[in-house]
Amino acid sequence: MNLKSKFDLYCWACDFSSNRGEGILARHYIQKLSKIKKKKIYIKSPDGIYTVDNGINKKKKVNNKNLSRLNLSFNENYLNPLIGIIYLWINYFKFRGVCYLNFLPLWNTILFIFLPPKTHLGPITGFIFKKKIKGFNSFLRKYLNNFLFKISAKFLFLRQNKIYFSTDLLKALINKNNKKKTFFNYLINLVEINKYIKEKKYNFLIYNRNYSVKNNIRRNELLKIILSMGLKIIVVGDQLTLKGVKNLGYLSREKISFLLKKTKFVINSGENPYNIFTIDAFNNHSNIIYEDFFLNKINYFNKEKLFYLNFKNHNSILKFLNKRNFTKMSKSKLTKGYRVIQGADATYFKGIKITYTHTK
Repeated sequence: MNLKSKFDLYCWACDFSSNRGEGILARHYIQKLSKIKKKKIYIKSPDGIYTVDNGINKKKKVNNKNLSRLNLSFNENYLNPLIGIIYLWINYFKFRGVCYLNFLPLWNTILFIFLPPKTHLGPITGFIFKKKIKGFNSFLRKYLNNFLFKISAKFLFLRQNKIYFSTDLLKALINKNNKKKTFFNYLINLVEINKYIKEKKYNFLIYNRNYSVKNNIRRNELLKIILSMGLKIIVVGDQLTLKGVKNLGYLSREKISFLLKKTKFVINSGENPYNIFTIDAFNNHSNIIYEDFFLNKINYFNKEKLFYLNFKNHNSILKFLNKRNFTKMSKSKLTKGYRVIQGADATYFKGIKITYTHTK
């Protein structure tokens, strides 16, 4: 019996990095699954090969070049999922339990159709495009994606008896018959509030990604006003070409968390109220600025840490920046709504049916 035949589940992860969002999500999920189910798990990824036993992650073979970049190439984004399908079919024919961990947007119908039977799936991602159509790309996001969502959902609920979504942005697409099988906001599991540090050295820390789904234009107008007030802004991630900001480039999640401990404010990117950067900011007691359409929609963070602004209204922004409470900081605390996530977790992991490796 070779090494690979000793595992209960064989997974493909398109990204298993500890610094990119999809990789962070995959790591957290599979480690939790392994610990709760008490299973040994083998993970193959373009990043390398890993094993997880009782929730503990071990590296077997690592591609450091792939781990040290923020953005993935076209091939990595779109061809690696197809490689993952082939890899899992090979293991399926060897009577092994198989799992596809991440890069699971609901629009990718190919995955939900062509993955092997009984493939276990990690958290599902995606969001409903609600912006105005300004070109062919936004047209596809609004109409083609919604069409693919409906097809994928049918295959998805045939594959698994319970489904976990990383956010609740696709909640409106789930019909009544499937709602009892569905769980939302897995990302909230990444909340782990750190020790509070009173001294806050930086006014603003921005995590910049040059994606079309990010609301960077409105955010940048806000940043210009902030800079005109003489406030300091540091930027991590993609280069931000705004005069007056300090670009630090690509940093590890650990280093970003260290900066967040000393940061007063971050700005949510707009497409997801609970993205990993926002959660890490909350973990380190930074205040969070949201666009005002998120008002009354944040259920798990204490309101003292949250500020809602109309990014188009310069007067309201100036008024906010001049308020005395701009320099007043408070500790991050979870609300009673967090218990809902804890309860959902217990129900999901207790009831999820997974086909593990066949042993004689």
